[in-house]
Amino acid sequence: MYSIFDADKLEEFRKSNKLQPFRIKQIYNNIFKNSIIDFDEMTDLPKTLRQQLKENFYIVSLNPESILETSETTKIAFKTKKWYTFESVLMYHTHEKNGKIKLNRITICLSSQIGCAVGCKFCVTGKLGFIDNLTEYEILEQIIWANNYIKNKFWKKDDWTWYKIRNVVFMGMWEPMLNYDNVKKSILMMLDQNKLSLSKRHITISTSGIVPGIKQMLADNLDVMLAISLHSADEKVREEIMPITERYSLNELMEILDKYVEQTNNRVFYEYIMIKDLTDTLDQAIKLANLLKNRLAHVNLIPYNENPVVDYQTSPMKNILKFKKILEDNGITATIRATMWDEIKWACWQLWYEKVKRALN
Repeated sequence: MYSIFDADKLEEFRKSNKLQPFRIKQIYNNIFKNSIIDFDEMTDLPKTLRQQLKENFYIVSLNPESILETSETTKIAFKTKKWYTFESVLMYHTHEKNGKIKLNRITICLSSQIGCAVGCKFCVTGKLGFIDNLTEYEILEQIIWANNYIKNKFWKKDDWTWYKIRNVVFMGMWEPMLNYDNVKKSILMMLDQNKLSLSKRHITISTSGIVPGIKQMLADNLDVMLAISLHSADEKVREEIMPITERYSLNELMEILDKYVEQTNNRVFYEYIMIKDLTDTLDQAIKLANLLKNRLAHVNLIPYNENPVVDYQTSPMKNILKFKKILEDNGITATIRATMWDEIKWACWQLWYEKVKRALN
């Protein structure tokens, strides 16, 4: 069985079965335009062709093992063909229209790996280490499955088009730059106008600072948005919570980020975790302001999501507000990330929480 997104195998199948090229367009329209993930539902195809497709290809190989929901998010635990489990998150953004709360856009927090080898001290996901890389198809399938799920959950918009994923962030199980080739291939399919046709401004790769990966991204002209898990502008503090800093220094990281901005003219998003008495002090705020001053940057301040498997405390809101003011006084835009997922542990760096909790008990 092959992925239906394997263009070479699909073309080989088309030729061997003497199919007209428009049949491939029909198949992809069903998947990408109509959010169909079952060949039997492709009623514009002959029944014999649907059966042949079922015997030779799959659309989604991932099996949703569990689904947890709030009004604002959905967390899905997927099982791969190798029987490994990883998690993705859907986030629903709303706005008020005519006195009613309406769904505005949907973001998916994608995983690119199962587990993580980076070992950031505040991160639950990394506590069980690295297990496997997801293939380019498994990365793409998270969106394909999600669009079908969204279709059944929300039906159609006011203009009678389907609700779909608009924003993609590689901020799930991690590190995207350590699975760069598959991440790149999946993004090219997301950007393809005959497939998902997403905007490059709506795709963000988040990295802990894997310098060679960012360099390759620039060499490939992969002009999507970039988010950096920075978390401290103090080399010693950053090394304490992010061991990767010992391999790629802050100076190396900022040098390649300057090249990224020069080449793409894109703003860099800096993820900054607010840990009480460690990253949230006024001294840390001043160092961050000095680092980012005169750089094209936006800082996301993220209150640490406390949990029993990591011994850190979240920063008091008054500290976060003071920290934010120092950045803004230095001309740096900053926002405070909402913490709406705490109760079921699917916020930043908490994917796999239940699995880690069981392993440590």
